Formats: sequence, structure tokens, C-alpha cells
Amino acid sequence: MNAMNAANGLYFRREDYASFWLRLLIDIIDVLLVGGVCLLQSMVLWVSFPPNRTLVDLILASWAVTIFCYFVVLKWSKLGTVGYRIAGVRIIGLDGRPPTFLTLALRLLFVPLGPLNPLLDLLWLSGDTHRQSIHDKLAHMYVVKRRAEPVGTGIIVYWYYDICGYNFLFPEVEVERGRVASLPN
Repeated sequence: MNAMNAANGLYFRREDYASFWLRLLIDIIDVLLVGGVCLLQSMVLWVSFPPNRTLVDLILASWAVTIFCYFVVLKWSKLGTVGYRIAGVRIIGLDGRPPTFLTLALRLLFVPLGPLNPLLDLLWLSGDTHRQSIHDKLAHMYVVKRRAEPVGTGIIVYWYYDICGYNFLFPEVEVERGRVASLPN
């Protein structure tokens, strides 16, 4: 099962990873906010232009830009999304560095295009050692509390997953043997 060993990565106490309920709260806040902005854009465009196929295309394009800017550009910035700020979390790579623009875009694309619906993807993190959803694993990221500090490093190993008929090879940080990730140093 453990295939390649590429590098070392960080891990945190289990309590420092964003839990299912915290992630659900974040998603509700962010989706309601983005949904409200998209609804407002739609209403403004609807009253500004005559209804036709071009208007529908314009509305869909405005939604795509809004969603991309909020879930990629804003997460990439130091500000973070409103949900992340309220919940007091941040997103980081397995190596402890901030995520790249490209990995955040990939992570966003996985939500509607992935094999699981967003709620099932979110449920996955409940049983995961590092509380990563499938789209977190795909983008090699953690969602941790803002002030969380790593408790150790481990080698990055690649695990094969077969999920709903899709095959994945995900990198995961292996917790040191004999060490329980939920215990402080």
C-alpha cells in the first residue's frame, strides 16, 4: 500500500484540525454569502438587460467569476474567506506552507466534479486521521485552527484509494510510529 516516499510533511494534534461541525459551519457561511452575492448579481443583470440566452450566459459567467474569486483568490490572500475568519481556521499545505493559487483552483474544481457530493466529501473527514476531506487530500492541504502549531513531522507516503469507482493516489503524512497525534509534545 505505501508506495513512494517523496519528502517530509507536518502533522498537528487531532484537535487542531478543523472538525466536521466547524467545516460545516464554514461551508454554510461561505455558501450563503456567495449565494447571496450571485443572487444580487442576477437581479441586477436581469433588470439591466433584456431576457435572452446572452443574459443567461452573462449571469452564469458572473457566478463563475464570483465563486472563483471567493473560493480561490480570497483563500489565497492573507484575508481568507468570511467563514474561515469567523471559524478561526487557515488552510496550509502538507509542508506547512500557504497553498498555491493553482492548488486552490484544483481543490475548488474537485467539489462539483468529484465522485462524491460536497456533503459526503465533508463527511469523509470525520474518520480521517488528519481530518482531510477528499478535496483536501487531492490538493495536499489541511484546514487547521489559526494558531495551531505542528507537533511533528513525518514522511509523506502515498496511499491508494478506491472511492465510488474512482482511483486515487493521495499523499499523506505518516505520524511517527508509536506517537499519538492527539497528544501534545
